[in-house]
Parts: sequence; structure tokens; C-alpha cells
Amino acid sequence: MDLNKLFSITDKDCHYIVTLLGIKLKFKHGYKYVCPVVKSCGITETKRPTEIIVSLTSFPARINSVEKTVRTLLSQTLKPDRVVLWLAEEQFPNREKDLPEALVSLKTFGLDIEFCEDLRSYKKLIPAMKKYPKAVIITADDDIYYAPDTVESLYTAYLEDKTSVHAHRVQPLALVDGNKLKNGKKVPKTSYFNRQIGYGAVLYPPDVLYKDAADVSIFKKLLPTHDDVWFWAMTVLNHRKINLVKGDKESIIYVENTQQYGLCKINKSFSNNKSAGISIEEADKRILDYYPQLIEILKEEYVGQK
Repeated sequence: MDLNKLFSITDKDCHYIVTLLGIKLKFKHGYKYVCPVVKSCGITETKRPTEIIVSLTSFPARINSVEKTVRTLLSQTLKPDRVVLWLAEEQFPNREKDLPEALVSLKTFGLDIEFCEDLRSYKKLIPAMKKYPKAVIITADDDIYYAPDTVESLYTAYLEDKTSVHAHRVQPLALVDGNKLKNGKKVPKTSYFNRQIGYGAVLYPPDVLYKDAADVSIFKKLLPTHDDVWFWAMTVLNHRKINLVKGDKESIIYVENTQQYGLCKINKSFSNNKSAGISIEEADKRILDYYPQLIEILKEEYVGQK
């Protein structure tokens, strides 16, 4: 009898996952991460013909902790051309005067702080796409300690395949009954059926997304809190695939005291109230109803998930 099939313990995303007789139990544990101290410029001095832009956003509830995430992005083995933090003008009317000194001081080491329209989580990509349309853009979340090779591993994958979106985390999908999406299991490494998950960091090559990607009038009404669903759909509609670079075996380490806020909490509400959230099932239904051609594109690469 193989005991490994009966009992196993894995450590993932600050949780011990215990599998016993096929039943999985998840226990959160503490993990002490030592955030890097930035001592030198975190962006390249020699600009590339095609820039690498690391782009993220934040909001008032996390503005005092986002500098920790930024420090990891300014401490990469492959330095990007820019690290840009996008903030809503409505939330910070006095601009940098409303920001903590620990964050503003990182401008000395290469951080750009830009102010834009409040597009919620979409701010991590949409403003950067508009300002740097020919750049490679790597999106990051504001509550993660990123590994030092995050930029390098994504950019290496991009150099090997400049047509796909590259992500460290994906949610495998399956097409059921010919017109519905659900979570899948076995999916090719590069596939339409890989939905990029933003918190793992995602690389978008220039012009990789469908023409509606930055259309605020559509996504704010259709998917106000599901940017991952929107950016996945915009990838597939442009007949581009999503490549899994590292995968779920790479642990995500969250910045302390950040998980009580954010879209993961909002989207647990199943209300259609725009100030609340919608379920992932509703988000998938909305996007497929609005863009029925998505189904036909997915069928081009149907992998037979049940």
C-alpha cells in the first residue's frame, strides 16, 4: 500500500495542506518573510528598445503596506525599465501629500507614482497599456512579496514566445455543455483554457489583447470586480493563449495584515449590486453572453474536459 496516496502534507501559500484518504484540510501558518531593503536603483539604466514595465495599483486600505510589495519589485534579478504604481485621483486628491513617506521615498530607487481615473483593480493594467502601448507590461498585486526572479522568469518565457500571455498562476478551465465554463483539471501548458491569475504576476506582450480591452464603458458595467476574467477574455478574443510559467508549486507569500481587504472579499457577495460583487459563475456567464464568439474560439482547442 502506497502511504503517500493515503496521507500527505504540502506547504503552499502560507498554508499546510493535509490530504488524508482523499480529503484535503487546509491550515494557515505563520511565515516570517524578511522584506528586502532597497539600497540601489531597482530599474535598468540602459533602456531596452521594448520596455519592460512593472505595473501595479493600490487603494487607501493598503497604501501603508504597498511599499513592501514595491520593495520586492525593485529588488529583481532582471531589472525592469519602470516600476509604476497607479493610484486613483479620487482616493488621493492631494496626490503624494496623501501618501506615506516610506512609499514616496522609493521614488529615489526608481518607483514612478502616477494618478489616474478610479478603475478599481483594472488600474494595474489599463493606464499602463494606454501610456506605454508598445511595452511589455508585467502586472502585480499590491499584497504580495514577489520572488526575486519574478520579472526574469516571465521575461525569459516571453523571449521564447512573444505571442502569448505569460503567467505564474492560472486557473484551468473546461467548456461544458458547449456553452458554459467551469474549473478544469488537465490543460496544456499553453492554452486558451488557462485563465491568468493576477496575483501571481502576469506578462502581457504589446498588442496581445483584443480591441475592447481598454473600453471602460464595457468592463465597468459588465465585470466591475473581475479583471482576471476580463483580461483572460480579451486574450482569447485576440486568438492568443496563456502560458503557465511556473505554476502552483511556487508559493505565494502575502504581505502581513492585507487579506481583510480586496476583491476576494467583495466577490464573495453574490449580489448584482455594482457596489458589491458578483460570483465567478456569474462573471463567466456575462462574458460568454456578451462575446459569444469566445465559445467558438475555445472550441478550436477543446481538450475534452468533462
